[in-house]
Amino acid sequence: MEDQSDQHLPLLPLDNPLFVPHELPQVSDPPSPIIDVEPPPLNHLGNSATAQPLEPIAPLTDGQDPEDDVDPATTGLHPMALSNANPMSLGPENPHVMQFLELWEWQSHADTQLRTIVPVPSFQQIRRLARECLRRVDYRQLRGDEYDFQGINWSDLGITRNLARGRRMQSFRNYVNRPNSDSIHNSLTDRLLRPAANYFRFKSMDIRRDVRLLHFQLRNILGVASRTRVFYPSFTSIRELDPTTGRDKAAMRFDSQTDAHISTLTASEDILIAGGFYGTYRYRYLDSSGGLKTHEGRLTNHYSGITNHVQIHSSRHSSTPLAAFASNDYGFRVVDLTANRVTSEVMYDFAMNCSALSPDMRLRVLVGDHQNVLITNAETGEVLQDLEGHRDFGFACDWAPDGWTVATGNQDRSIRIWDARKWKNSKGKSTAVAVIRTEMAGARSLKFSPLGSGKRTLVAAEEADFVNLIDAQTFSTRQTVDIFGELGGVAFANGGQDLIALSCDLSRGGVMRLERCDTGAEDTFSHAHRKYYEAGGWWQTPGYDWMQSPEQVVAAPTSQQTLTQKRRRAAMIEDWTF
Repeated sequence: MEDQSDQHLPLLPLDNPLFVPHELPQVSDPPSPIIDVEPPPLNHLGNSATAQPLEPIAPLTDGQDPEDDVDPATTGLHPMALSNANPMSLGPENPHVMQFLELWEWQSHADTQLRTIVPVPSFQQIRRLARECLRRVDYRQLRGDEYDFQGINWSDLGITRNLARGRRMQSFRNYVNRPNSDSIHNSLTDRLLRPAANYFRFKSMDIRRDVRLLHFQLRNILGVASRTRVFYPSFTSIRELDPTTGRDKAAMRFDSQTDAHISTLTASEDILIAGGFYGTYRYRYLDSSGGLKTHEGRLTNHYSGITNHVQIHSSRHSSTPLAAFASNDYGFRVVDLTANRVTSEVMYDFAMNCSALSPDMRLRVLVGDHQNVLITNAETGEVLQDLEGHRDFGFACDWAPDGWTVATGNQDRSIRIWDARKWKNSKGKSTAVAVIRTEMAGARSLKFSPLGSGKRTLVAAEEADFVNLIDAQTFSTRQTVDIFGELGGVAFANGGQDLIALSCDLSRGGVMRLERCDTGAEDTFSHAHRKYYEAGGWWQTPGYDWMQSPEQVVAAPTSQQTLTQKRRRAAMIEDWTF
């Protein structure tokens, strides 16, 4: 445990807060290393031509939001050159989608065989694509390779989307803190699931170039209060987007970009809260008459006081809203949002990166800068279980509505499923009921579907590109949704009928909305297709949702829908297949 005297060091005015990183990183080698070729200088549009000076921006009128009419793509305001939020850090610098295409084209000039073996994207078409300023992509606009989720016409580029996906997976570097922790070999039980499930389908994507990802490891910067209120960090504010209309506005303003260094944020139905790089937090009540009035506080003065994660929940003994903060100074703190004061503080032996509370509010799962998973007493912070099995640091976890299923995701590219009824076997060895291998990178955000939303699922957003929707009953099949770009988090909305994902890509990032497409399936189909059915273990329980029958589901206090609502919704949908 860190010396207590270090917790009150004066706050350092760091120009770059990311120079207080976690342990020195290691980068796993890609399967097929790309050839290093020095690219020509880029202007703000990603072109190899000399950048022209920008026109001065007109002064803002009184009351005008400085971000309402400013497009970073045309003003050059975006603070990052790469998807990696800290280009000077030791982490991998995976390029965003336009740089990925440009590097591909440039490297073809150094590799004379590359153009003869496979197609190469056209440089002129890449430049044209970079100049496009899309605002929204709708389900009805999709045309396969001619127009995908992000509005990219792969046919015009002279390649296919599958070809680009293959190259991206070959060149992508997964970030690890333990050398070769993400390597796969026969002695491991990690299992890559079959892509045989079908739970959600694409609805829309609002392209936003102002999503501000400031830490390459922390990817919980998405807040969802309802299906019409989605929040993400921007330059000098937190933006609020309505995915049903595409309209956005400021939800929380900061005095400067330094004040707006957001490392984590979340939202409940009535509270928006954000944590920063300097041990501070800020929150506001969404439905109050005070407009954008916020409440502020400080968790720590430690020089490494980055707020890694925050979760809003109610008190076990009352309806008082609480915020649980995991900080990089090894501290875990709970704040009473009604009184705006810290009510508990527990120091651990390493930094905590994510936490999740059990449905009965008695236990908490914690993952951080260590391979092990901690199960603690939610009120005292006492460590009750220390679970082994992961091979690298952890950044994602969640606790399922059934009360005993727990998921943890680490940089070793594994997701481990635990059962609270049997953390360890008779020999005292930690026992995971399933170990799932991710597609391309470590899982940075995990969310179980809410009770009453339909088929029980686990959503796992990787560091970039892949959102996996896993069968949370058998953990044997999955559905995969892939886009191009770093991911900033996932969250359910509309009672679990909508799934929101945040992409932080500089040119094709934004808010993607998926909708349930298996409504009514619980009345017709078993939990898995017969072709992929497997005999269950002791831990598997019957029931399509988190309980064994629809009547039990709707009778639960936290259920999202009544039985009549579920049947009505199923009857209204004519075509629920993807």
